[in-house]
Amino acid sequence: MNPPALHIRAAVAADAAALARNMADWFLAAYGHASDAANTAAFVAANFDAARQTVEIADPDTVTLLAEADGAMVGYVQLRFATPAPASVTGADPAELGRFYFAPAYHGRGVATELLHAAFDVARERGRRRLWLMAWQEAPQAIRFYEKHGFAKVGTAVFLVGEDRKADWVMCKPLE
Repeated sequence: MNPPALHIRAAVAADAAALARNMADWFLAAYGHASDAANTAAFVAANFDAARQTVEIADPDTVTLLAEADGAMVGYVQLRFATPAPASVTGADPAELGRFYFAPAYHGRGVATELLHAAFDVARERGRRRLWLMAWQEAPQAIRFYEKHGFAKVGTAVFLVGEDRKADWVMCKPLE
């Protein structure tokens, strides 16, 4: 089956409400089972509201790319250019791949690679030489995807979902 045709573009302020809804829905689909309801709700409320997305979209140090198929938002990636990299990320000019999610119906359909490559292009255009990210250690499918695209485990970190501490891998990919 051929992957659906994607249109990839930078998010604009008018996308904030729909983006926030999708961020919450896709996070819950991927990780809603991994923490208790109170911690998950606290995390979603703190990170995925329209006001915060409006601020992040306007931030010159953040780039949010949207993937659309048949006029509907089906995925997004968020690059952060001002987030300090963990000590395990060595070398000059890193950027963070902070969020990368797709609608569950689009998992495994070949569209994530296209959006990831668009993120690589944006990072290169901004003069970055490597991308780093944090991936939950209990998400083997995500880890395999990132490794397939050149990311390697370089360290560990803790990611908070509310007050719930999750063990993450820090992964890095050179862009040269």
